[in-house]
Amino acid sequence: MTDLTMIEAFWRILPAALLVPFITFYLGRLGSYKDRKLKYRTFLDVDELVAKYRLENLPNLKNGTKLIIPKEHKSLEEEINDQIKQRKYDSNNTLNYLKISPLGESIITSGWLKVEMRSTKEKEKWYLVCSLPIIKKDEEVYIPTDQIDKLNYEYYISEIKVKYQTQAGEKLLFKRSSRKNKKNETVVKDSHGVKKWNLFYYGIQNTNGSNAEWIFLNRDKESDKE
Repeated sequence: MTDLTMIEAFWRILPAALLVPFITFYLGRLGSYKDRKLKYRTFLDVDELVAKYRLENLPNLKNGTKLIIPKEHKSLEEEINDQIKQRKYDSNNTLNYLKISPLGESIITSGWLKVEMRSTKEKEKWYLVCSLPIIKKDEEVYIPTDQIDKLNYEYYISEIKVKYQTQAGEKLLFKRSSRKNKKNETVVKDSHGVKKWNLFYYGIQNTNGSNAEWIFLNRDKESDKE
C-alpha cells in the first residue's frame, strides 16, 4: 500500500472539516432555543371569585384591566344594562368571575378558554368558550361565567382548559378539573402541559387540593380608618 499523497489526504479530511461547523452550529441553535423556551415558559394562575357587576367592588383594580364578555354571557350583560338604565338593578348583586394572570417572563398569545359548569343537583352541564387577548406580564384578565338561562341554578365549575403560547413559540395547556367528594367538598386538580411535536401535551406540573373561598384585602382603606 502506497503512502497517501497530499491531494488524497485533503479529499479524505474535507468532508469532516465541512461537517464539524454545521454540527456545532446546529447544536448551538438547539441549545439556545431550549434555553429560550425555559426562560419564557410561563404558567397561569386561574382563580374563581365573586364580585359585583363590572368588578366595581374589587380594590386596587388596575386601570385598563381587561374584562372579557363571552357570547354566552352577552344576554345577561344586556339585561343588566337595561335594568341599570331603568334604575331597577340592585347594585348589591354579585356575579361569578374567573381571573387569569400569567406567572413568568412571557406575554401570553393565541389564548383559548373553555369552561365546563355543572349543576350541583340536576347534574346538567353547560359550557363557555372564548378566545383570550394578549396578556402581558403582571396583567390580569377577568371573565364572567354566569349565563342568563342558568341564573337560578346552583352550579360549580367542573373543568377549565386554557390553551396558549409564549413569546418563545412554546404551546402550553392549563387544565383544572373539579369534582365533589362524599362530603360535598370540591376537590381540585391543576396541571400544565407542553405540546410535543404538535401532537399532544406532555404534563410538566400537577397540583392537587381542595377549593377554598377567599377575599380581597384593601389595606389602603383599612389604614384610612385608623
